[in-house]
Amino acid sequence: MPLPLAQVQELRDRLSDRFRPWSRSAQFWVRAVDIYGSYKVCQLRTGFVKDEEEREAMWEQQHEIGAQKMYSLCSELGGLFLKAAQILGKPDLAPTAWVKRLVTLCDKAPSTPIEVVRDVVEKQFCKSFDEIFDFFEVEPVGSASIAQ
Repeated sequence: MPLPLAQVQELRDRLSDRFRPWSRSAQFWVRAVDIYGSYKVCQLRTGFVKDEEEREAMWEQQHEIGAQKMYSLCSELGGLFLKAAQILGKPDLAPTAWVKRLVTLCDKAPSTPIEVVRDVVEKQFCKSFDEIFDFFEVEPVGSASIAQ
């Protein structure tokens, strides 16, 4: 006999909550290996180029690609990944292309949609959003990562 729809939904939600950290970890490692691999390929390719300017141009292009991939990875995964990107965006730690791209995450971090905020708050407090807050400004004043 099939389970009632409410039980199926509850089971799905519990499984989703349980495996979410593993999913984020897997996403990180797949994407990090892609970034690392693209740098190793660039290292191999530049080894065959004699002209210094051409090698520099190849590395600069690689840094632009790597910066965009890292920006996407960290802004999509959020949380600690976002904080790591903010640290990597310091001029003394990364190539210029990375700094230019990642510095935007310091004050223009992507905000969490209100639907997600509402869902998390209601699950954590076991009350409706309106019972908890008399007023809630939906449009964020700014956006930053955790621990700021």
